[in-house]
Amino acid sequence: MTDPTWTKGPPGTILLATDLSSRCDRATDRAIQLAKLWHAKLVVLTVIEPKPEEAIRDEPFEPHSWRRPPGPEALAAARIRRDFGDVFKDADLHVVEGDPSTTIDAVARDVGAELIVTGVARDQTFGRYFLGSTVDKLARQTPVPLLIVKGRVEYYGEILVATDFSESSQYALTAADRFFPSAPITVLHAWEVPFPGFLDKGDFRDQWREHERKACEDFMERSQLTWEARARVSVLVEHGAPEVLVRDYMLDRDVDLVVVGTHGQGGMFDKRLGGTAKRLLEWAPGDVLLIREPRAARSAQSA
Repeated sequence: MTDPTWTKGPPGTILLATDLSSRCDRATDRAIQLAKLWHAKLVVLTVIEPKPEEAIRDEPFEPHSWRRPPGPEALAAARIRRDFGDVFKDADLHVVEGDPSTTIDAVARDVGAELIVTGVARDQTFGRYFLGSTVDKLARQTPVPLLIVKGRVEYYGEILVATDFSESSQYALTAADRFFPSAPITVLHAWEVPFPGFLDKGDFRDQWREHERKACEDFMERSQLTWEARARVSVLVEHGAPEVLVRDYMLDRDVDLVVVGTHGQGGMFDKRLGGTAKRLLEWAPGDVLLIREPRAARSAQSA
């Protein structure tokens, strides 16, 4: 199995998916910052959803005699040129009509993007409920890493990687290392005793904690990190709900980015992350980088 190109280093092409609203301003700033940091090509995409038939019927039969309004594509292009200023000179512009998630995925593949950057918004351009539709669909269908920007733009310091010891989590750890080769990385595994009403008693809790600790050691041994990279990695194995621990750690340590691996199969994301990927998206106070396991991405493409 050939690993995706991004496993060899920071992305060379970044796709910014924006609806041109203020809700995507932080995503825009982050995409520009990362493009400069990595000397990457920046592609800006705005998706225009087709007008419903009733809206077309309500439009005047003829435009006003004193003006010929430009189409939505021209308006969007002009807005991007105005908002981006000098940055636009080094960026490629795509204004496409279609379904948001499908179009974003298609353009990302066409331009060879190794990272999609977008914001958190509830907007018709990206679907009525952003986390429930476009991000959900993108995470299940695109093989491209997906960065959902929430926070104000500062340079990422410590990077948090949420792991369940799966192959998906291995790719998340690899992405954190390759994208940010000088940043300290914390690998966080949250564990809970199964059937706590029956098993969380006596020595079983301690035995389970030891089991999880050894599993974490094995996870690190299986990683693709060099010995030099491992020196930047700290490991935490903590008892509790993953989304709560991630939230608390990011708040306490002022961490701006958590990296999560996902198969993207069924429901919101893969159940092997404990069914918590959606909650991590909702609970994380900072940015979330979703890394889809390549085998799952290829299976979806061939389906």
